[in-house]
Amino acid sequence: MSIATRTAITLSALIGLIFVLAGIVSYQDSARRTRDSGLATLDHYAHEVAQQQEARFARIRATHNRASDLLRAELSANPRLDDPAAFATLFPADPRGGRRSADALYTGASTPFGHIRTLGGFIPQEPEADERRRLMAATGIVSRLGEGVSPELESLYYFTPHNALVIFAADRPDGLRFYRKDAPSSFDFQQQEFATITTRAVNPARTMRCTALRHILYDRTGGTWTTGCMTPVDIGGRHVGSWGTSVPLDDLLPAHGLNGLPGTGVILISREGRLIHHPSYTHQKRSGPESMLDLTTTRDPQLAALWAFVQQHGKDGYLGEALDSFVAMRRIDTPGWYALVVQDPAVMQAESYRLILRIALTAAVCLVLQALAITWLLRRRVGQPLARLIERTRTLTRRVPSARFVDVDRVARRDEVAQLTHDFDVMAERIGSAQSELERKVTERTKALRRANLQLKLIATRDPLTGIPNRRYLASEVDARLDVLGNDGHYLLVFDIDHLQRINAAHGEENGDRALITIANGIAALLRDGDLCARIDGAKFAAFIRADTQAEAMNVAERVRTGLYGLETPGRYGEMIRVTVSAGVTGATAGDRFDSLLLRADAALAEAKSGGRDRAVWHRPIGRRHNPMQRSG
Repeated sequence: MSIATRTAITLSALIGLIFVLAGIVSYQDSARRTRDSGLATLDHYAHEVAQQQEARFARIRATHNRASDLLRAELSANPRLDDPAAFATLFPADPRGGRRSADALYTGASTPFGHIRTLGGFIPQEPEADERRRLMAATGIVSRLGEGVSPELESLYYFTPHNALVIFAADRPDGLRFYRKDAPSSFDFQQQEFATITTRAVNPARTMRCTALRHILYDRTGGTWTTGCMTPVDIGGRHVGSWGTSVPLDDLLPAHGLNGLPGTGVILISREGRLIHHPSYTHQKRSGPESMLDLTTTRDPQLAALWAFVQQHGKDGYLGEALDSFVAMRRIDTPGWYALVVQDPAVMQAESYRLILRIALTAAVCLVLQALAITWLLRRRVGQPLARLIERTRTLTRRVPSARFVDVDRVARRDEVAQLTHDFDVMAERIGSAQSELERKVTERTKALRRANLQLKLIATRDPLTGIPNRRYLASEVDARLDVLGNDGHYLLVFDIDHLQRINAAHGEENGDRALITIANGIAALLRDGDLCARIDGAKFAAFIRADTQAEAMNVAERVRTGLYGLETPGRYGEMIRVTVSAGVTGATAGDRFDSLLLRADAALAEAKSGGRDRAVWHRPIGRRHNPMQRSG
């Protein structure tokens, strides 16, 4: 297989891999964009749901407030409210007790309050005069306002703490029969939620409050669900009644709202933890206990998780993934409800899958086309030039025989790169051999140079006789330490062998040299770790030490002097010669260098020599008559 063909296959595979990676990145980016777009759509719809509900409840509140204003105006200015006969006509007595609305109020009739239709009333007992006036006024108000807000609002009613109720509902399929005909005089609804939320104990703010999803009061089948909003009416500081509007379950949300969002539903939850609407749990005509909608006590794990989620995020809203769905949550302030728009993640995933399929098909077509193009270009631009290059290299290799046996026929059967490799290997063999020989010689010369440099360094820094450092090394080390560590606590000690010239004259220079070596080794052994020792001249040695005080430095000098006193060296005829030393000591001060220290130490040494030798003397300025640190042996 030629190099062009193999390269084309390899490049096609690599480009294919790049397409795959690009497809993965594109899919992830598409999935992210689809997710963000889907969440934005959900949030937009959640906002619309919240706005629709707010508009609905704002309309209910405005209607109730208008009804309260009209009620007060009617009670203060309408004399027809004081006509008992008119009241009896509107609400004739019922044989079972109390009163019911006349049939004409539902079918349509002219009254002192205008034309009234689709109105029902239930009064369980004979009202007092004030309550009778309020019921008559409420009858006209309910009718007039109910006509005005229908069909936007399904109903408008007024009820009292004594179980009297007047209701306008134009589209109720039951014709309000329960209130007009069937309700017994003992019918009491004061313990129902719609009544309790208007009491001062439950509603001290005296504002509109809404109920959870409940069975409609008179539906014994339990299959009709509704919620309602109630506004209390107080006159003279006393609760006299309430306005109410019911919202059937089917009217909570517009039927066409989610047509463009498959797999999506709306959930409404009250702030007390009551389920108002859920696409899987709340359906009109489905019977069931109201307790199943109480999320605070439910045993359903999905509903319990839903309530926990609302408690956690209800204050600030939410947009993202939760509850195994995509969720957008908004708060509806007026009733204190939460609106959640949820969508099955599979809906967004399906869109992403369709996109990746299109990308994959496009990439496959592009991959085939580029593979064909690469093969043609490589054969034309690479294969043919390589063939010409092989011919030339083969001519060169024939001129430089290889040192090893090569099967030329086998090489010729391999691809162009293998043939070129063989030819260049043959030519590089000679170059490599010459280079190896050159590297070997360079290595040998480098090792010899290193040994010579080491010897030169020892010669430059070591005394050749004693083997200890010389003056040059000591001077550089002293100056370096003074630069780094400062002058405080540094001392220079200078030792000189007493009468070395006599030893040389009496016993020969060879024995004198032995004495020098013995003294050098003795000084080095008697100093501490970290102290510097060097031979600086003929019979003269120096030590640079650290000490806390002058007395400590003198103690070191005395220890060396007395330690050397016990050393002996053999003489000319084998007799032992005792050798002594004198010492001069000085301390470093500001601005000192090695030369200045040595000058003062030499002065102290001269004083020790003149004082009888075999002693250590501290340097003292000229003119000072007493040196308390001077010691002698």
